[in-house]
Amino acid sequence: MGGVAHETDQVWSATVDHLRAMIDSGELPPGSRLPAERALCEQLGISRGSLRQALRVLDSIGYVQIRAGSGTYVREQGTEESPLSSWFSEHEQLVEKLFDLRATVEPTLAERLARQHTPRVVQRLADNVAEMEEAAANGDMLRVIATDAEFHRVIAGNAGSDDVADLLRSVLALVGEERRAALRLPGQIRKAVAEHRAILDAISRSDAAAAREITLKHLLDAKTYAHDYASS
Repeated sequence: MGGVAHETDQVWSATVDHLRAMIDSGELPPGSRLPAERALCEQLGISRGSLRQALRVLDSIGYVQIRAGSGTYVREQGTEESPLSSWFSEHEQLVEKLFDLRATVEPTLAERLARQHTPRVVQRLADNVAEMEEAAANGDMLRVIATDAEFHRVIAGNAGSDDVADLLRSVLALVGEERRAALRLPGQIRKAVAEHRAILDAISRSDAAAAREITLKHLLDAKTYAHDYASS
């Protein structure tokens, strides 16, 4: 399944695995700045588009932090995570605001994509859902988080280029810790996979109303579940 164009479309490429291994081994230590894009592309033998895709995924799972105008830095990897209930209690207002903002914008983009999608975009979403399902079955939490992030990015990136789409892309850049925490809630991965599949089905059927409704429910349910979990 080679080729640069196909690699760019992959959610989890060999590039991500390679960089992840370099970070895990200490070759790229915490706090260090990654080499310049051109140098990394030459070192790994990949295109700039593939590298940027890999870095977005690594950012979404907490391996690196992309700082505009400064570069990409390796994050500190904590050895233990705080209990989920404590994390949600401490960050509840931020989580609710981010979910509310996403719920305001994302259903509209899903609705738009249902009206004006291409077979290639539908296939990208289908591949994404299949990969998320496989990652869940294998217990690969990092891959689950990355595929979840990429599913919403693909919708945002293909639903037109205007202020609304640009807003969502900005919002998704803020989404990180709460995504990682929310997907660790009991039963949430299975639910997310099923709901992503339902959104994909609505988009592929050009059912704009269903795409909007399911996306909205997907986000509001996640917010409610996080709130209830923290409260309990």
